[in-house]
Amino acid sequence: MLHKPLEGVKVIDLTYFVAGPGTAKILADWGADVIKVEPSFGDPGRKTGATMMMPIEEDANPFYTTYNANKRGFSVNLKCEHGLEIMDKLLSQANVFVSSYRTGALKRLGLDFETLAERHPHLIWAQVNGFGDYGPAKDNPGFDTVAFWARSGTMLDIAEKDTSPINPPIGFGDATTSCSLAGGICAALYHQAKTGKGQKVMVSLFGQAIWNASSLIASTQYGDEYPKTRKDAVSPVINSYKCSDGKWIFLSILEYDRYFPTLCGVLGREDLINDERFATAVSGKKNAPALIAEIDKEFAKHTQEEMIQILTSADIAHERIQHFSDVISDPQALENKYVVEDTNRDGSKTIYAMTPIKFGNIEANLSRTSPLIGEHSEEILKEIGYSENEIGDFIQEGVIAVSK
Repeated sequence: MLHKPLEGVKVIDLTYFVAGPGTAKILADWGADVIKVEPSFGDPGRKTGATMMMPIEEDANPFYTTYNANKRGFSVNLKCEHGLEIMDKLLSQANVFVSSYRTGALKRLGLDFETLAERHPHLIWAQVNGFGDYGPAKDNPGFDTVAFWARSGTMLDIAEKDTSPINPPIGFGDATTSCSLAGGICAALYHQAKTGKGQKVMVSLFGQAIWNASSLIASTQYGDEYPKTRKDAVSPVINSYKCSDGKWIFLSILEYDRYFPTLCGVLGREDLINDERFATAVSGKKNAPALIAEIDKEFAKHTQEEMIQILTSADIAHERIQHFSDVISDPQALENKYVVEDTNRDGSKTIYAMTPIKFGNIEANLSRTSPLIGEHSEEILKEIGYSENEIGDFIQEGVIAVSK
C-alpha cells in the first residue's frame, strides 16, 4: 500500500511552468488533493515540451505531465468578479495556496499574502519567485535560466575552465527549488495543525542556487577559484577520466593517503606510490597536472567496463559518467522506481522521472496523465456548493472552462 501522509490536505495550485507545478506535484504525490487552477488557455508550460522534441497534445504531453500528474484540473477566469468569488470560496476551504505568479500580479488579483491572511488566517500562502522579495531585482521575471543559473555563478563556474558558460538544462533549477518549497509547506502544515493558523512560505530560484553552491560561496572567500579544469582538479583522485572507448568515469577518492597506493596498484603503477611528487594528499594536490596526466594514460588503456571492474574490485569510489538518456535503462533507477513507465491518454508510453521522496515503500504514485484544462471544474464547483444551474451559467458566461 502506498503511504500518503498528506491525505486530507487541500492545495490550490496557481502556478505555471516548472518550479511551482513541481512543488504541488510533490504534495500531490504525498497524498494532498491538489487543484490545478488555470486560465482557459492553460498553463504556458503545456507548450514547453515542443522545444525539447516532445509531443504537446492533449492526449500525450510528457513534459507537462511530469510536473502536473496526480492533480485535478480547474479553469477559472480570475479577471471577472464571479471568478474571483469562486477562487475565494476555494481558498476558504483549502489548507494551502501555492503560486509562482509575481507579487504584483497577485496583488492586482487580491491574492497577495496580506489580503488573504486577513480573509483566511488559516491559510498557508506559499510562493516561488525568481530573486526574492527584496532588493533591486525583486520584480524581475525569474526563470531558472536567469535566476538560478546565471546570477548565482552556477552557469559560469561549473563549466570547464576557458570554455563557454553552461547551456542550462530546462527545469533543472526549478525542480530543485520545488523540493525546498514543498518541505517549507510541510513545516507550515505542522504549525497549522497545532495552532490553526497559516503563514507565509517563500523560496526563490536565486536563493536556492546560492544554497546549492553554499560550500563554494564560503571557499571562494579564501582563495578557491572557479571555474576549474579537470587538468588541474581540486584533487587528482576526485576527477573525470576518459577510457579507451571514449566513455568517461568519475573517480572520487576522498581519503587520498589511504587509497592512493591501492589505486596505483590496480592501475599497475606502483612506481607512483613513493614518488615524492604524489606520495601525500598535499603533494598530490600541488602536482595535480602531472599526476592527472599519468592517470589519464592508464585509463586510456581500458574500456569503461574494464575500468569499472578494476575499480570495483579494489572498493574504490567511482561511477560511470552517463547521459540523461542512459538513466531510463539504468537498473539502479529502475529497481528503486526513480523512473517508471506510464501510459499516456493516447495509449503511448513514456518513462517518467518520479518525485524523489517516498514513504514506507518504493511504489511509484502513478497517474495516467496530467489533467486537461478544466477537466474537473464541474466536479470541484459541486464540492464547494454550487448548483448545476449556477455551473451552467458560469460555463456560458466564460467564468469557468471545462474540458471538451
